[in-house]
Amino acid sequence: MKIKGPGTTRAADNVIASRAVGKVEAPEPAPPAAEVSFSGIPEAELTPRVREALTALMRELAELRAALADSKRRMAELEELASADPLLGILNRRAFVSELGRALALIERYGQPSSLIFIDLDDLKKINDAHGYATGDEALHHIAATVSANIRQTDIFGRLGGDEFALILTNTPREGAEAKARALKSLISVEPLVHGVKVSVACGVVELSCDTTPEDALSAADKIMYEEKKRRS
Repeated sequence: MKIKGPGTTRAADNVIASRAVGKVEAPEPAPPAAEVSFSGIPEAELTPRVREALTALMRELAELRAALADSKRRMAELEELASADPLLGILNRRAFVSELGRALALIERYGQPSSLIFIDLDDLKKINDAHGYATGDEALHHIAATVSANIRQTDIFGRLGGDEFALILTNTPREGAEAKARALKSLISVEPLVHGVKVSVACGVVELSCDTTPEDALSAADKIMYEEKKRRS
């Protein structure tokens, strides 16, 4: 029988006990020392010059990312400006025709009826000649504000140029669009502008078909609008 000396450890006792049953337990390995890294490079491999170069590189990368974000924001602003009528802020002709093409594609895909209203301000030249271009601009603003305030968010409204506007009524057959055109004409003419100028418009309505083009649809609605003007004259 052996007597344990003062140097015998608890770990030795565990090993002896394990051998007694035919097992040997290896002592648990010590956890590795935490390794500090800088941008994925171990601290031990960094020299002052390398650290300085990496810091400068990271700063340049952050500046590039900020510049890219600013460029994307400016591009979005420019695209919005390119799509807006400079006087009225609604869609310009290019943007409206693009939306009209999209509406025709949706009709072809889903078969839901939509209609187009062509709106023409009466006697803009006479208003400009008699009362000045500021009053003519006020008449255009009056139409834009009245129509914008009385359509749905899903409808699309724009200025084609000069005294011409157009409106896409989504999920609306021709009968509903004709009723809407009558309502808009009444709202536009209800109040005179400065100098007692009364604003009125003529409208042409067509139901959109997937077998036509945006320009053909606008031409057809424009023709109906002029027929209305002839009947009133």
